[in-house]
Amino acid sequence: MNCSEHKKALIFLSQSESLTPRGRRLIDEKLGGPEGALNGWSAEIRRLVGDKPFRELAAARDRGIDRLLEDMEKAGVRACCAEDPEYPGKLRDIPDAPELLYVKGHLPQGPALSVVGSRHSTRYGRDCAFRLSRDIAACGVAIVSGMARGIDTAAHQGALAGRGKTAAVLGCGLDQVYPPENRELADQIILSGGALVSEFALGTPPLPYHFPRRNRIISGLTDALLLVEAGLRSGTQSTVNHALDQGRTVFALPGNIDSPGSELPLKLLKEGAEMCTCPSDILSRLKVSPPEAPAEPAAAPAGAADHPVLRALRLEEKTFEELLAETGMDIGTLSGELSLLELDGKIEKRPGRAYALVR
Repeated sequence: MNCSEHKKALIFLSQSESLTPRGRRLIDEKLGGPEGALNGWSAEIRRLVGDKPFRELAAARDRGIDRLLEDMEKAGVRACCAEDPEYPGKLRDIPDAPELLYVKGHLPQGPALSVVGSRHSTRYGRDCAFRLSRDIAACGVAIVSGMARGIDTAAHQGALAGRGKTAAVLGCGLDQVYPPENRELADQIILSGGALVSEFALGTPPLPYHFPRRNRIISGLTDALLLVEAGLRSGTQSTVNHALDQGRTVFALPGNIDSPGSELPLKLLKEGAEMCTCPSDILSRLKVSPPEAPAEPAAAPAGAADHPVLRALRLEEKTFEELLAETGMDIGTLSGELSLLELDGKIEKRPGRAYALVR
């Protein structure tokens, strides 16, 4: 893997998870920059950065920069710094922009939207995140989120369903997948032409304090942010704050006033956030035109709307077990009807063995 001396030095410094901003500044002031730490190794560095970062950097130095580069190449991961053409311009301009990004796949180009919300989401929130992300991604807007459980996962899945691009910003090294049940989702993101992104070196575990730090990158990669669902004490608030500090447009999805997940969106709407109830709310703000509407389909056969499965799904998605109870069908009959309706494009399969109408 070919890279500049400056990038090698940044990769070297990123091996210390505990290197503080102050320690990093002292390296610039006293050693002339990252290259001084890599090529001018001495006990002086311990005094500048402290014992723990010094031990971490010493271990990385013993391993060798060439070995670190080999490990990245084997993992299909490359490093990107501000001097590189592919470093996202939107991100370069934010306060505290990451000096180095680890990337697997292709970084999003053009308009992008961050979609965020709580891990403890409702079916309503996941369904809205899925549908909005699907329809917005289908118009050429990349969807960026954090691949966490709940809203993040639904947003990535929606973008994939819309055959659009999506990027996941992780709070760990790119050789880790967190949560582990999203391994298949991570593979799908890469195969679809999207990206996994992190400022953490390979081998870095998903520690709790990494996630607030990565949130500035989620908003920094995009033109606007959509908050779907979150309580007032949710960690999602930090992503919203970063978006506001970065001058991004913030949208919020209105929800049930009695739902805890509606607390933060409704608060933001009162404070001046823009309301999102359909894709065009965001597309018009981003100056993105939706594709031309297809020709009006032929009228459905009489009685199609009375199909028990379609009737059961008219308001919200349902699980297979819920459909069994509501339609009164047996397992074999319901399975067959679901397959036919899916082939006809009337329903679609969702995560968690659930089904929903194609709207």
